[in-house]
This record gives sequence, structure tokens and C-alpha cells, in this order.
Amino acid sequence: MILYLPEPFDFGAEEKKTEQQFSLKLPSGGELVVEGCGQNQVRVIDIRSTEPMDYINVKFQPGSVIDLLPNI
Repeated sequence: MILYLPEPFDFGAEEKKTEQQFSLKLPSGGELVVEGCGQNQVRVIDIRSTEPMDYINVKFQPGSVIDLLPNI
């Protein structure tokens, strides 16, 4: 059987990535894939949304850092 994949298949790299990355829900129903980069801060890796305005928002651009504030 031949398996065609769009990206090279790495056995160990995927497990390492998923431990550091997690997703945050957006108010529009989409989600951000982020990784921790400090205390109460995350860096945006990817955005998954069907709302076009989420892609225009500068805070959600890949590479930007978001401060996580506790809900009081």
C-alpha cells in the first residue's frame, strides 16, 4: 500500500509539537493554535476560522504575542 501525504512524515516530531501547542477558542467560533512563550503569554502559530474578520485582526496574526488575563 502506498500512502501519499502533503507533508513529509516524521515519527517523533509530531508528538513533540503537540505537547507545546494548544488551541484557544475565538468569540466567532474559530480557534487559534498557540504555544506558550512566557508567563501568561502565548504566541500565535496558526488561525483556524471561517470568519474573514478573524484573519484581518492584527492580534491574531501568526507570530504575534497575546497576554492571557485571568477572569475575575
